[in-house]
Amino acid sequence: MPGFAMRKSQRLKTFAPVRYRGDGIAGGGIIKDLSLSGSYIIGNVPVSVGMVLALQIFVPGDPELLLIERATVKWVKQSKFGVDFDTPQPKVAEQITKVIATLVKKQHGSPGNG
Repeated sequence: MPGFAMRKSQRLKTFAPVRYRGDGIAGGGIIKDLSLSGSYIIGNVPVSVGMVLALQIFVPGDPELLLIERATVKWVKQSKFGVDFDTPQPKVAEQITKVIATLVKKQHGSPGNG
């Protein structure tokens, strides 16, 4: 695929509701570009670079919340901000990987169609 750059981990363009809280703030928004190492969020409560947040991600079709205890804000641009997951626990990393795999299958259909 020309022009395709590999990232250090697979990034999935997805839209999932998220709640975030940390340092006296609590907000909600939409998570986009989910990967094993981080994501970006469009939020309704401002955050600042360096803040540590706890995330609750509502994965479409999954009754269990995806909980990320430590996500550090790396950049902020208006209502958008990027977070880096601070080395997720193995169970959380496994859950993120599973969510990405499930959503990739839904977005691209079954293997062999293409």
